[in-house]
Amino acid sequence: MKKNAIAAALLACIGTMAQAEDNTTIFGLIDLNITNTKGGAPVGSPTLTQMNDGTVNGLNGSRWGIRSYEDLGGGLRAGVHLESGFFADTGSSAQGGRLFGRQGFVYLSQPSAGELRLGRQYVLEDSVMCATTPFTPNCNSLTLNPGTAITNRGVGLPFWLNAPRADNVVMYQTPSFGGAYAAVQWAPGENTFDTFHGLKLGYTGGPLTVAASYEWSNPRTGIVIPANLNIDPKGPINKSITFGSNYDFGPARLYLGYQSNDNLVANPGANQNGALLGFANLTVSDGTTTFPMKKSSGPTVGVGVPIGSWLLGVNYTRMKFEGPSTVPATLGQTEHLTLGKAGIGAVYSLSKVTFLYASISEATGDLKDQINQKTVSQVGLRKAF
Repeated sequence: MKKNAIAAALLACIGTMAQAEDNTTIFGLIDLNITNTKGGAPVGSPTLTQMNDGTVNGLNGSRWGIRSYEDLGGGLRAGVHLESGFFADTGSSAQGGRLFGRQGFVYLSQPSAGELRLGRQYVLEDSVMCATTPFTPNCNSLTLNPGTAITNRGVGLPFWLNAPRADNVVMYQTPSFGGAYAAVQWAPGENTFDTFHGLKLGYTGGPLTVAASYEWSNPRTGIVIPANLNIDPKGPINKSITFGSNYDFGPARLYLGYQSNDNLVANPGANQNGALLGFANLTVSDGTTTFPMKKSSGPTVGVGVPIGSWLLGVNYTRMKFEGPSTVPATLGQTEHLTLGKAGIGAVYSLSKVTFLYASISEATGDLKDQINQKTVSQVGLRKAF
């Protein structure tokens, strides 16, 4: 019996040691919603009811992934993060069918030195926009999301620019200095892609979070920039400045943000990193006036109210789209069209990793009847593991 007890103790000790050395985690989540979309009458869009993955109007896009790290001593840690996106409504791969299309990077971190990352990862603007959404840290924020693209007369049009990832990224983030920190990103063009750059400053302390980012690209060799945009063919292009903040008053949290974009050039195909990834055409139309979009800007404001297991949120975002100076003003305005979005939503926590949610949004502004997503309502369920 004594031998059996000793053997059991040794096995327990070995099991504990193995568990302590095992710093690899498999994780994932599935997010699905039923969404009803109504377009403006002039664009002739029928009412459409769909089951969507959380990538569209959900809390999170569905995914699975692997996280692993190794402690190297002195606080230094080396790790990897692999994250694969998929559409749970169809089971197909997201991000163009990439194996680890959401993220795939290796890193070194040390509390007093900061963190260095290499690989595919989120651009800095995405985290700044996240600070403006009532359902932080779930940055998609349902139909209230400022970064959801809309369709203007058959052409995909960004609301707030939100890539949200880039390839071949080198990123360094400083340690926190009393809550303040900085980050920088760079992605080489490799003679095929636009060369991407990003900067971020942020502060988190007590009830306040505030951050700002500036991102831009240098155009790749051979890119054709339309002459009427009056943009230097050597760049920079797709310049995007984003500000985001929130403050917790206790009973409610207030969210404020603003984005300004200039020298916008749509790059056909996938040869692009940064703000306009995925947009091959940027044409704004109210049915009578059509122009290529060169600039966009606008604020977002929201409020989040926690009540027990509920989190209620409201948000309003308004964007102004501007064309090049050569486009005549035919609307009695200064060569721009506006589009706004007002939304209200609610999230109910069944547990720390399981949520029910619902929201509705309504378009406002000059283009409210010229888009396919004038009224959007949805209910959904998100489960993580």
